[in-house]
Amino acid sequence: MPTTLLWRSALGGLTVLVVHAVLQNNEGAASLWRLTRSEVIMSFLGAAAMISFVAAFYFAPVADVVFIYGAFPVVTLLLSVLLLKQPVRAWDMACSAVVAIGVAIILGGQPSLKNVFGTLLSFCATLLFAAMTVGIKRYPQAQMVKVTYAGAALSALIMVPFSDFRHTSAHDMAWLWLYGFLNIGVGFGLYLLGVRKIKAVLASLICMLEIALAPLWAYVVFGDSVRSASLIGGAVIVLAVAANLLLSGNHGDAKAATH
Repeated sequence: MPTTLLWRSALGGLTVLVVHAVLQNNEGAASLWRLTRSEVIMSFLGAAAMISFVAAFYFAPVADVVFIYGAFPVVTLLLSVLLLKQPVRAWDMACSAVVAIGVAIILGGQPSLKNVFGTLLSFCATLLFAAMTVGIKRYPQAQMVKVTYAGAALSALIMVPFSDFRHTSAHDMAWLWLYGFLNIGVGFGLYLLGVRKIKAVLASLICMLEIALAPLWAYVVFGDSVRSASLIGGAVIVLAVAANLLLSGNHGDAKAATH
């Protein structure tokens, strides 16, 4: 796992760095690593989130990890209330309580401490990604491309002492580069750029497509089954988040109609 994390982060982050260096306008090489305080903070958050999220898959089934990640919109909303001083609404708190119940059901259905640890890692990653999303809204002047490759570099450096460099073939490197490029460079990079232009909660809701797709691909490709407790807890989380979206949308329409 550490070796996968190291090369995924290093190759993906390096790709983003090279593209940014080529596209920058008359800026010196030193500027590539000249980060503001907010960019440094989000880079550390990104590194911790990437490590936690990928590590979670080594300890818990794919379905459990992504079901916990389904709490992302509600966690983002709660952090927005705490850190951005956004107004809190009764249904937001109610949906948050239901999400907590769903997470508890998934945790309660884990067959071993190893699976519990993986589930907790997934929740930790969810919390860190939500903090990054709120941070992007709090510091819109931060350059997200720098956050992307700096965070990847940090996660790679953290994994160096735990990695095995002797058994990684050229074939493995090719797949790891593709994994890093698509996941960090294309996926994560586009998310960080796109979230600046829409509401933080809406951005997290778009990411919920992963909840349905990830377990499906894991089942089709690897035959990864889903326990009944995970299905029930995941359904509770998804329904609570969907209800929050509908209530927020109706509230927004009603508010718009009064103006």
